[in-house]
Amino acid sequence: KPRFTFDSGPTVVLGCSREPYNPLRQVLNAVGLGDEVEWLPYNGWGMIERPGSDKEQRWRLELGPKAFEEGPLREFGGDEAVEEFKRLQEATKSLVSSAVSIPAMAMRAGKAALIPLLRYFPALVSLAKQGEELTTGTFEKFMDGPLFQVKNLWLRDWLDALAFSLSGLPAARTSAAAMAYVLYDMHREGAALDYPKGGLGTVVDALVKGAEQGTSGSKVNLRSHVESIDTCPTGSKFTGLTLRGGKKVTARDGVICNVPLWSVSDLIKNPKAKQVLSNYASANGHMSPRQSWTTTEDVSRSTLQHTRQHSVGESDSLLSKCDGAEMTGSFMHLHIALDAKGLDLDNMEAHYTVMDRGLSGDDETDGPCGEQNMIAVSNPCKLDRDLAPEGHIVVHAYGAGNEPFDRWEGISRNSPEYEKLKEERCEVLWRAVESIIPDARDRVVLDLTGSPLTHARFLRRPFGTYGAATEDYLKDGSTPFQSLVLCGDGVFPGVGVPAVALSGASAANAMVSTLRQWKTLDKLKKKRII
Repeated sequence: KPRFTFDSGPTVVLGCSREPYNPLRQVLNAVGLGDEVEWLPYNGWGMIERPGSDKEQRWRLELGPKAFEEGPLREFGGDEAVEEFKRLQEATKSLVSSAVSIPAMAMRAGKAALIPLLRYFPALVSLAKQGEELTTGTFEKFMDGPLFQVKNLWLRDWLDALAFSLSGLPAARTSAAAMAYVLYDMHREGAALDYPKGGLGTVVDALVKGAEQGTSGSKVNLRSHVESIDTCPTGSKFTGLTLRGGKKVTARDGVICNVPLWSVSDLIKNPKAKQVLSNYASANGHMSPRQSWTTTEDVSRSTLQHTRQHSVGESDSLLSKCDGAEMTGSFMHLHIALDAKGLDLDNMEAHYTVMDRGLSGDDETDGPCGEQNMIAVSNPCKLDRDLAPEGHIVVHAYGAGNEPFDRWEGISRNSPEYEKLKEERCEVLWRAVESIIPDARDRVVLDLTGSPLTHARFLRRPFGTYGAATEDYLKDGSTPFQSLVLCGDGVFPGVGVPAVALSGASAANAMVSTLRQWKTLDKLKKKRII
């Protein structure tokens, strides 16, 4: 049988093949596996708006200095957009320069977080002057004032599209740090997007190898469902895990937990520990998670909330923050293996963004973040022909974070209704693929469709969500217990493998003394890794 490697990318991954390295590459470097993954750089992607209509537009987003400004930005936004973009880059420059000066391995969760950062005092002072609200908050102050205001409509739509691909939210609700970094890194000298040879699974393999190397006997266990995070009888210390079937895993120092925020409460069974995590308020029941999308019966398309939806009785306790965090939307996926006979891969892009209704959408309630408007189409065989047998390619089309879960809630995966809805909701993905390969359906060797229910089931994502809204990221993974630290895409800096690598490094460092972390930083510096 032919073997196909289906993958989620290429997507917007920066900073793995060339310095300044992102947190993911920094972590791999720190554990001695920086060269374990072979990165295949490429310099842009294709944009297709309103495919198949008389208003169809095709253009290319190219990385590097002035390529964007003198290309699509000037063509579609005009001279004023170019000038505004330059001023925006200048306004966000200090946010980037300070952040890239502090390596991921210097971060740690908890009260001692400041100690290792003292090694990078000038950058620390710069970040302190900008304030926590800006450095860990949203990009709103740069989109709508008071620090800057983006007025050009085309530029606003483009920034929303870029932000949506990062967070599942518009620019004003996306992390300011993430937006500032992308605005810098995509448009600098030597800028490149990166794709790992062999697919993103090779990154996972490298991280697993890093965790298991050495003589400590560390092991990554698969298919090991965790029933609970255990504590001592008094609930004062977290002591390990209980797996499905009753097997116990004992922790030496504590537990690092990277489950989605909304799953934390259910894993903690000890009522005394739960009381502490709830600030001694009632720990019974859950707050209802807020949804970024709202669907009403009389509207054909759901609406993305462009402002944060506060919940009634919002509390400051850790568990209430986890339970009540706003959920971004979910995904539709189409993985297909195609007969590539007659296709000119050399003249295709590795990645396309297809705006089904155009960058600006149909009206003011639509836009780049509208339901099923932005469709990503990844064509990784452009970069790595070994992902499919000779004469074939794999393609992945998906709506990233623009599929409302409530359309799927209550539907059985084994029902005809489910199959029909998958077919209906997948049509826009096929349309996107056919805008690149017109006879794609005739070339199909294998096709696999994933829905929000697939996300919820296979990835253990409540409501199939992309992740938490930026405003509800935990500032760090610390808890009232030194023996429990959180990390993952609900902890700053949020969603995406590079971002999660940072919160993971921060959590790991919190499990050792500041002296040990400081000595580790000395060793990494001596090896010129940081």
